[in-house]
Amino acid sequence: MSLGRDIRATLSAVLLTAALVGCAAQAGDFGRPVKGYVNDVLLPDIGERRARNRGEPVSDFMLTDDEKELRARSYRFIMPIHLDAFRARNEVEWVRTRIWPDSRWRPDPTLYYRLMRKDDYKSNYGRWNSILDEITADIPLIIPYYAVWQEVCIADQQRLAALPRTVALTPAETADAEARVWENRRVADWAVTAMKWRIESYAYAIQRTEIEIPTGSAEYETNLALNSLKGEVEWLARAVADPTCGGGAVISKSPPADSPMVYKR
Repeated sequence: MSLGRDIRATLSAVLLTAALVGCAAQAGDFGRPVKGYVNDVLLPDIGERRARNRGEPVSDFMLTDDEKELRARSYRFIMPIHLDAFRARNEVEWVRTRIWPDSRWRPDPTLYYRLMRKDDYKSNYGRWNSILDEITADIPLIIPYYAVWQEVCIADQQRLAALPRTVALTPAETADAEARVWENRRVADWAVTAMKWRIESYAYAIQRTEIEIPTGSAEYETNLALNSLKGEVEWLARAVADPTCGGGAVISKSPPADSPMVYKR
């Protein structure tokens, strides 16, 4: 290995170590790491360069307020449920910042239950209540998330419609506009898929907890909440996929038919 490559390899190791430390920072709104140089400057800068090298769209446009809100709200869905999922949180952050490709994101639906079993609950009701609290905290976030996505989606349609009538538009400006639309869709699709995997994690935890500490009414209430969340997420998936950004036919919110909670990407 040449000296130049050796130096670059060492520098990369230092930067990735800094990234790892940064990902361990205290979580802020929607589970997002508190703002700082590592998470808001260093990782995105490295990630953009790596994404370009992979041939992925990367936009140099500034983010709109709605685009920032969409990304912030996506954290609540994308990050692992249990706060002690240190490695998984780091891996999500590296995919979010595009240091790793999206294909490196591999959720483990058993992780939440395995970590929760290590918590020192004094009562079987305590663990059941913990699962229920996590599920019920997710439910009211679904519709507000779609409201933000709808604003972003409409703005993206306006952005693309403006391209052919913009005077002296450069190829770089066109590429930035199209890349931003792609990036926004990536964020929304990832959030929807992540919510489906959260449901899978809850289902796994409930099933195992029913065997370990069956607790009558707690089981019923928790399963009822999970079914409600599943209905909301299935609605969100249809709504986000709507090419009219919600401007076409009304999207049904009827509960989905019973089906195994196994999601495939």
